[in-house]
Order: sequence, then structure tokens, then C-alpha cells
Amino acid sequence: MQKLAINGGTPIRTAEWPPNLLGASLIGEEELNELKDVVAIQSPFRHYGIGTPEKVATFEKKLCEYYGRRFSLAVSSGSAALICALAALGLGPGDEVILSAFTWFSDYNAIVSLGIVPVFADIDETLAIDPAAFAAKITPCTKAVIVVNFQGGAARMNEICRIAQENNIKIIEDCAQAMGGRYGDKLLGTFGDITILSFQLHKVLTSGEGGALIMDNEEYFVRAVRYHDLGFVRPYFAEQLTDTSLADDKYNFAGLQFRMTELQGAFLVAQFRKIDRILSSCRSHHEKIRDYFSENKHFTIRYTEGDCGMAVFMLFDSADEAETFEKCLKAEGIQVGAASACANLLNEYPIKSRQMVHSALPPFGAGCAGEHVRFNPEDCPNTDKILSRYRAVSIGATYREEDIDDIIRAIEKVCKNIYD
Repeated sequence: MQKLAINGGTPIRTAEWPPNLLGASLIGEEELNELKDVVAIQSPFRHYGIGTPEKVATFEKKLCEYYGRRFSLAVSSGSAALICALAALGLGPGDEVILSAFTWFSDYNAIVSLGIVPVFADIDETLAIDPAAFAAKITPCTKAVIVVNFQGGAARMNEICRIAQENNIKIIEDCAQAMGGRYGDKLLGTFGDITILSFQLHKVLTSGEGGALIMDNEEYFVRAVRYHDLGFVRPYFAEQLTDTSLADDKYNFAGLQFRMTELQGAFLVAQFRKIDRILSSCRSHHEKIRDYFSENKHFTIRYTEGDCGMAVFMLFDSADEAETFEKCLKAEGIQVGAASACANLLNEYPIKSRQMVHSALPPFGAGCAGEHVRFNPEDCPNTDKILSRYRAVSIGATYREEDIDDIIRAIEKVCKNIYD
């Protein structure tokens, strides 16, 4: 038996790793050529310029085709997409939105930025919201749930959709980390009333920053369009409507400025051509690791058919076992940890402090619906317990077979030394 590196043995891996990024690791001539088009016509703004800008519009059309949905709206970031999704649903002070305790700050920040009360629910072993916990948190004030499909894996969407439908709750499907993922025979992103995507550096496709909304409901689309562009509806969007009266100026309201630029759009047009290559590579590598350890008795690998394959999540029987495994695996030269920095937000600031940019703002200001709301980890007792038992090994889009072989050899070595 090989001696563990943590005990003085020779590590399995000493060479540098390729980046564990996805679309970002494939940036090259294609993106440069699309950007050159924008530069050539001197038109980085999506709606007009010296030339005729078309990159963002092209990308939006590709999203509609890919997801089979009526409308898409490209915006400046995934966070902007979340805020626009809530605005599209007409939510505000006095309303509640349920979200999983384990997520990224943007989900929480988007909710409170519109004065909505966030309600946290436990996760299950999918690392997404537990349907039973979701159901238990519903009140007469609950208007929506944000379902995060974490790191390319699927939440239990069928159960979540049933509960939401029974209670007249809208679903915002957060596919920021799961573009191209599937659940059953459907694409993730086709379950929600509104779906959001992110194109930040660590995402399946990237433009550095960027986001999008996809949906079928025309009224939601118009409201999202307005909120992302100072409250107005430009002719380009009005032309997509069946009921063009929805674009009338009398319905204008105050919005923000979350428009995507042509530079981002150009990048994403090129990146979109690579999505099959990215997912195929990651899924193939994930399958190789998964199959190799399919009969092991020491951990289970989180998996449902259609997982994007961007990370292997191993669930151990105890937190202590997971911690020991991590220390040993790192000593063997393996990068341990998901590319995502999601956390149990109940342990984090500004959630613990409920701090807003001004203390009088809803939802937590004096006299507001959330004035007496307090957030504690005990509110979601299973989240930290589950997270403490998971360890992840990321898979990048440019990983080679020898990289995957090193991961397998290292995991096998650690298992043999710890358990045999």
C-alpha cells in the first residue's frame, strides 16, 4: 500500500493543474473576432451606434432557441437578472420570497433590494432547497421561491413545481451555475416562471460579467425590460410583443440601468458555440470518476441524470470523515473544493446584521414587514450538517484524461489508507 503524502509519502500529483474554469478556459480567436466586429463599426451600445449593433440581440435569440422559450433579456450581471426577475413578478414590501440557506449573496441581496422579506429554507443532499422545507416555510405572504440549481446539478424540480403550483407561488429558477443542465427530459431553466443565468468568470459561459432572463409570460417580460432600462420599453422589445399596448408610455415606472453591452454580447455569441464542447468534456470526465467509484462504500457522489459535470461532490457519513479525507487528498496534490463560493448565508454578514445601505429602508426598517425578522443558523438546522459532510473536486473544461486519472488515483489511495 502506498504511504499517504500527509504521512511522508510521495504525492500522486506535483504538476500544476489546468484552470478549473469552464467557458473562460476556452477564450480565444472566436471571441476576439466577434469583438473586432464591434470595434469595426464603433458601436459598443446595444441599441444604436455609428454602425448597426446586433451582438446582444443575436445572443438573446440564441437563448430563446436553446431553451424553447418566448422571451430572453440580456442584462449586465446575474445579480441584475435576479433583481429584474423579482421586479417582473411585481414583488415588493410586504411580500416574502423563499430561498435556500445555502446559496450566493446575490439571491439574498436582490430580494432585500426591493424591500421583500427573505425566508430561508434548508437544503437536502442535492445541495438545493429541500421541497419539504420549502413547503414548511410558506405563509400567506409568500409570493415566490428562488430555486438554485447548484454547480450544474438539479434540485428536485418536480416536487418543487407541484408545491409552488398548489400554493400559487411563482418560481424563479436560478441556473447561474447550471446552464445546459437537465432534469429528467427537460433542460434546467424550463421549469421556472422566470429563469436567470449568469456569465461571470466561473460560469459555463462567460463574458466576465453578464446575465440573462428567459421566460414565456409577456407581462413579466415587459416589466423586466422596463426595470433593466430606466423604466422604458424601446421599439426593439415592443416589436416582440403580441399585446403592444403593454409598451405604452403610460405604464412607465422608475427602473435602473442593467443593459448588456455589445462587447459582452459579442463575447457570448462566441462562447455559445462552445457550450456543447464544454458540457461534453466535463460530463465525460465526471462519468469516468463516477463509474470508477460506483461500488465504493465510503462516500456517495451527488448525481442526477443531466448534471453538467463541473464538479464531483462526495458525501461522507460524518463531518470528521470528510475533513480527514480532504486533508489527505490535498496532500496528494488534488485541488479540493467547488469553484463556487456559495455559503450558508445564515452564518454571513450582512445577513446576520440585516444591514442595509440606510437603516430606514424596507424590509428591515422601523415599521416595515421585516422589522422583527432575525436570521439564525438554527432556522435551517440541516444545512450546515449536510455541507460539513460534502467535499468536492472541480473539473475544468480543459482537463485532460491524465488529470482525471490523477484524481482517481489520489482518491483511491486515500480510501485504501483510511478504510482498509
